[in-house]
Amino acid sequence: MNALCKIWSVLSLAFPLAVWGEPAVTERPTAAFSVDCGEVAGDNHGFWKAIGYDFLFKIVNEPEGAEFLDRARKNNSVRYFRTHYTFSDHTVVEKRAGGNVCGRVIRRGTDGKISYDFSLVNRTFREYVKRGMKPIVEFDYYPDGYSASTQASRNDESLEARTGAPADWGQWQELLDAFMKNLMEEFGAEEMRTWYFEVWNEPDGWSYEEVPDFFRLYDVFAHTVKSCDPGFRVGGPACYNLYFMKAFLDHVVYGTNYVTGETGSPVDFLSFHIYGLSGSWLDPAPEIVPVVSKFTADMLWLQRLTKRYPGIGGVEIHLNEWGLCSHGDSKFVDRFPQFEYRNSEVSALFMVKLVDCLYRIEDRFGFRTELMLYWGAWYNAATGPLFMGSRDLMTTGNVPKPILTAYEMLVRLGPDRLKVGGPKPGGRYGVLAARSGKEVQLLAYNFQETDDDLRRTDLFAIGLSGLADGNYLVKAYRMDRTHHNTFRAWERMGRPVADREVVAALRREGDLVPEPFTVRVRDGRAEIEEALPRHSMCLYEISPE
Repeated sequence: MNALCKIWSVLSLAFPLAVWGEPAVTERPTAAFSVDCGEVAGDNHGFWKAIGYDFLFKIVNEPEGAEFLDRARKNNSVRYFRTHYTFSDHTVVEKRAGGNVCGRVIRRGTDGKISYDFSLVNRTFREYVKRGMKPIVEFDYYPDGYSASTQASRNDESLEARTGAPADWGQWQELLDAFMKNLMEEFGAEEMRTWYFEVWNEPDGWSYEEVPDFFRLYDVFAHTVKSCDPGFRVGGPACYNLYFMKAFLDHVVYGTNYVTGETGSPVDFLSFHIYGLSGSWLDPAPEIVPVVSKFTADMLWLQRLTKRYPGIGGVEIHLNEWGLCSHGDSKFVDRFPQFEYRNSEVSALFMVKLVDCLYRIEDRFGFRTELMLYWGAWYNAATGPLFMGSRDLMTTGNVPKPILTAYEMLVRLGPDRLKVGGPKPGGRYGVLAARSGKEVQLLAYNFQETDDDLRRTDLFAIGLSGLADGNYLVKAYRMDRTHHNTFRAWERMGRPVADREVVAALRREGDLVPEPFTVRVRDGRAEIEEALPRHSMCLYEISPE
């Protein structure tokens, strides 16, 4: 069925809406885009192919973890993995998680003598490396007895860890030296040059008096890593407040290095966290809708800040935690129905819109996001129940949630990004365009975070130029409330509990299956017209027949 016929078939449903409950087609405004298939805007560097989670040292080594990693390798959808607790033996966290989730690298003999056991950390990293994936290695948190503080504290994102200086800087240095020696022996310098090494996580909650201790931690960490190989990439501070980022930049650019006594510290990347809202704000629940514009505004403020520091211009920018809501892993849809967006197409569309906006910031301001890491994994896949409203990419039985489908649609975009004309990104309508060889890929989305009437449908017209004349096969992959959406399929099934048949049916729903049609290119031009429902997206793969 050609594109015009498809449009007519959708338009013909508009009149009997009251009878059949079908979406109402909006004839205006039409979202009109133009794509010059011969004009490259930049490289599609897949900066979003990263995830993280608190408990990866546990769940990577379980069957659900192996299945997720194999799926991600097959689809080339995730490359970098980040987790906390590398050095910890944190019994409070492990009790909450229901098992060993920390690296537990310290062993104490009956005589009190300390030895090191990096086997769990090595085993976890090896699961990545054997699949061509990479860890982001966090140097945190203190093992029991290593902190000068005797009690853990919670920051305003509810992260629990001991803050401040180690009890013995020499003892801390010995741990870091042993850890790096172990990694060098296990993985080798050539492999480790493709990793990232990061100091701590979210030190924003440290008291004002403790901040110098954090800067010393950074200097010791960076010096230790770089002493093994100058090509190893170090960075931080993994903060979520710009005031803390400014203090960090002041130190690494102008401050006195605690190890060398020289001015400044090595830094290869700056890491920053942005969430739409915090789960700690949910008692009582406010009427807050996460919006992409908050993320773009924060990134532009970060761009303005970094411009003030000479020598920082070549440093990579990492948005190495993001999500619609942070600090919500103990709060799910049974108590907070608004967390449905973690289950539904909303998270998927939010991600695609955010990727589009960050690419436009790169093109317009030269401010490139090198890595964008979603904080969520597959913990719910093993624990159940189905679609509990957690931040995970998969639910019970390794059923992919819509946000994982977004990863698997984005990865189909080719290496060369094409220039797109039309509505500015950040509004309702958007198109990501790319090519690989003679094939062109378009990812069109219709998404406004504050929508409350999802019956409406808008007309998209995407004009293509710069193509050779002839017939082209178009493969269309849709995600909306009725296509490739496991959560909505589960709703249509009556929200059943997970059994073998239910899981199998939902996994089939998550497999991307194309709808093919043909377009004709004349004088180098063609047009794809489509009626896209609100809160939907469609990927088009266009290749000559």
